Amino acid sequence: MATMLRTPNLPRAVADYTGVLGFECRQHIPGVLALLEHGSLCVQLWACSAPAGRWEKPDPHQRAWAPGHHRAVVCDIQALYASLQSAIMKPVRTTLSGTQALHAHRLPASAPSLQPWGAWEFAFTDVDGHTIHCVDWGVGLPAPAAHGRQRPGSDATPPRTWRDDPQGGAPHG
Repeated sequence: MATMLRTPNLPRAVADYTGVLGFECRQHIPGVLALLEHGSLCVQLWACSAPAGRWEKPDPHQRAWAPGHHRAVVCDIQALYASLQSAIMKPVRTTLSGTQALHAHRLPASAPSLQPWGAWEFAFTDVDGHTIHCVDWGVGLPAPAAHGRQRPGSDATPPRTWRDDPQGGAPHG
């Protein structure tokens, strides 16, 4: 499934994703949308001025555009990070005296990290200011312990929550 982003300037965003971030453009309808891929990460860029689709009704209360935080579930997050890093770190000629990596600040220098909830994550930003959080749930789960504990989330019964309380009370804490 692709992450959908709105952009105020579709040509600039497509140029950024393909030229700086190393994405491949799979489909581009000028003034409307672009479908981009980088490994297992798929992004749909929609122009803010694009007309609503066949089944969509424009929302008069919705702002035209604002950058946001978006999550994208990916596979092989380490390879994706390495590929994005090599694309972003390409030096750009800035003066007659030399080159530098102009976009290095858009991707953290540290590799994806294992989160307490069992997923690997890292984030990067695009030219419009959107932050894309890449999440990989398929790697890095701890092996079951020797005394028979299961991996998190693999129990047959879900953990109890305050909604399961027969009294209907909120958790105490």
